[in-house]
Amino acid sequence: MTPSVKNDLLANLDTLLTRLAAMRAILAAEVATEPAQASVRTVKATDPPGTKIITPAGVVWTIVAGSVYRNGERHFFSAHVEEITNEPNAEVVSQRVGSLWWDTTGPGGDWKEIPGDPRVPVVLKPIPPAPAPTPTPTPAPLPSAGGARAVATFECLGLYWTPPAYPGPAGAVVQYRKLGDTAWKAALPLWYDARNKECRGSIVNLTSGATYEVQLTVPGKAVTSLTAKTWSESFPIGKTRTVAAGAQTLAITEGGTADGYVLYTAAPGTTIDVADKLPNCVTIAAPYVILRGLTLKGASRDAVELLAGSHDVVIEDCDISGWGRLNYTNDKGWKIGVDYEAGIRIREGSSVERVIIQRNTIHDPRYDTNSWSWDHPTGPQGITFDTPGGNHVIRYNDIHGSPGHYFNDGIGGSDNFTDAGSPREDSDIYGNSISHCWDDAIEAEGRNANVRIWGNYLDNVAVAVATTVTNRGPVYIFRNVENRSRMLSERTPDEDDRNTFAKSGTGGGFGDGRRYVFHNTLLQAPPPPGSQYPSGADSGISGPPSLTNTVSRNNIFQIWKSWHGVFGGKAGAVPNDLDYDLYNGKVPDGSEPHGVNGVPTYLPGHGAASEDRGLYQLAPGSPGRAAGVVLQNFSDGFAGAAPDMGAHESGAPAMRFGVKAGSKP
Repeated sequence: MTPSVKNDLLANLDTLLTRLAAMRAILAAEVATEPAQASVRTVKATDPPGTKIITPAGVVWTIVAGSVYRNGERHFFSAHVEEITNEPNAEVVSQRVGSLWWDTTGPGGDWKEIPGDPRVPVVLKPIPPAPAPTPTPTPAPLPSAGGARAVATFECLGLYWTPPAYPGPAGAVVQYRKLGDTAWKAALPLWYDARNKECRGSIVNLTSGATYEVQLTVPGKAVTSLTAKTWSESFPIGKTRTVAAGAQTLAITEGGTADGYVLYTAAPGTTIDVADKLPNCVTIAAPYVILRGLTLKGASRDAVELLAGSHDVVIEDCDISGWGRLNYTNDKGWKIGVDYEAGIRIREGSSVERVIIQRNTIHDPRYDTNSWSWDHPTGPQGITFDTPGGNHVIRYNDIHGSPGHYFNDGIGGSDNFTDAGSPREDSDIYGNSISHCWDDAIEAEGRNANVRIWGNYLDNVAVAVATTVTNRGPVYIFRNVENRSRMLSERTPDEDDRNTFAKSGTGGGFGDGRRYVFHNTLLQAPPPPGSQYPSGADSGISGPPSLTNTVSRNNIFQIWKSWHGVFGGKAGAVPNDLDYDLYNGKVPDGSEPHGVNGVPTYLPGHGAASEDRGLYQLAPGSPGRAAGVVLQNFSDGFAGAAPDMGAHESGAPAMRFGVKAGSKP
């Protein structure tokens, strides 16, 4: 570089530095002459991202996807907020939804009607916010952060993201829309797991075979986007193998590909009955297989066994019964079967992933299960997954026993007190009808990362849904219905201990993952003959030995004895959040600040009288009707001022369970 060029560069640099110094002086003068904070400021949901209120103390208030954020953390359980405002020199803001404002000046806040000037409100009874259309968000001018991934099933997406910054206790904001739509919808925020600094959560109630756009945000800090497609209801068939009736095991070793499954099927009523002479009716050791429409009887161990080498398997429209070996005969003459032997089983198959079990009738194992009158139940199960891989769907099955042919668990597995367990991550269990279980109707325990359990009917069981332990989470338990509960066969119904709807504990050094319990209904059928007390569960949620990191909303927890506790277990390492439930028993101090203490009344023919016919809507004027809180993506579509508590929203179609739920109405 020549001396003249160097001199020119130095001269240009001096000029640039002089201009920068002048600009700095101008900006400093402007800042000095501006008031420290705006005297009045309003932010609307339609304003550009980053629009904010700053109070005299420096507190920053913003709106992101209809929720209010204070210093980057979500404020209360806000949703569908249209506008926030504050008064001159005030340290609080008010949130507007329609004509209501949430005033934060009082203890815990209150909803207030604004007839004119928002500074002269009229106090109303607190109610949850009414839904408002979610505006299409303007792309947020935030740093882009990648690394997010989605794992699909038919109706859900499991989301995983390690954000570049702590999102606050409310977690990462989630927005989604079907590809081609213009309006975004809000989902429940992703839970932030401080143990590995990962945000996890699910979007539910999606359409199968559709592509979705998803945006994840740490307010004011980072944003990332991704697309994912839910599973199609149609499976491409490459080959069809016609199965003949017989008494030999069907050993499936020929599989297909993702572009062409091998279908094994037969004429209706075709039966494989091995008459207690062979361990299995069917074994599957190949990928991309569909087993359809067989009647399977008489296996001496497990009727259908999935072996290493199998994955992407569909088992549908089968009738399975009469399996299992005798373990022992107890002192009452009960013939107890070998523990865990099942109608469908994955036996130590960590490579077995994406198994779909749908529209099957799994019933009446050969032998029985002992009740809790002796010890922890042992015996046959409807479905057993021993240390499987993940991403399974179990839906629309009838899993029913009968006297002398009870299950241990209807759906269950092994390694409950580990970081593995069953059904493993990204799995769905929904639309099933399950009965006659001396232990759990549904046992989903272990890792439980993005496991979703919904829309099941559970009757004559000790525990409806067991998630002890949930080591990672979140696990979602929503819109299930439990009818009768029994635990101790050798006592009268009135002297029974019964058990809980949602067993939700920790143990063995494992647990503390997030658990959501939303919109479930506990029924109380009339007392059986000769009894005084009704027939349902003893509690809503119980955590042996401790209940931890559990969020409960919009449930009907009607328990059989009103002087018993609705929630059980000592407080765990991570606080619980129990609120907005209808309950008739005792609750711990500090819980249920917005809950309703009362007994539900149902429409004629609804409630316990409906049995499994799917009618559980609250009557007008019932406690809990239109008394819930809006849960993004979980309470969409309610017709009243707020969601109903319980599984069945007013005006919604009848719920459907079992095989009939998987067919067209």
